[in-house]
Amino acid sequence: MINTDHWTERWPDHPVIRTFDPPRAVKVDIGRALPLGRGGASRADHVSMRVKTSALYMSGYLDATQQFWVKMHDGQWLAGVTVRVTDAGGTNLVEIDMLVTADAVTEVSAT
Repeated sequence: MINTDHWTERWPDHPVIRTFDPPRAVKVDIGRALPLGRGGASRADHVSMRVKTSALYMSGYLDATQQFWVKMHDGQWLAGVTVRVTDAGGTNLVEIDMLVTADAVTEVSAT
């Protein structure tokens, strides 16, 4: 995960990094976190079945843990998350550390 251990706060009463200990369970809306297909991003129109079934499946809401919030210079909050990503078949799993905008994160209820 992104290392914030050596960050020092200039105004400790108003921290710009707020850590969760332990990290909390969240869902990350990948469409908001990585707006693929909008702006300059492009995708292939024809993708082989080999790629469709064995490449990263990054769509919808993915399970993640949130380690911290960090405030940007313009006042927006970013979430420091570790997202669990599988292939389309669910056979393989990787964990990807990301900073995502607050609107991409939904807390998972404890029920």
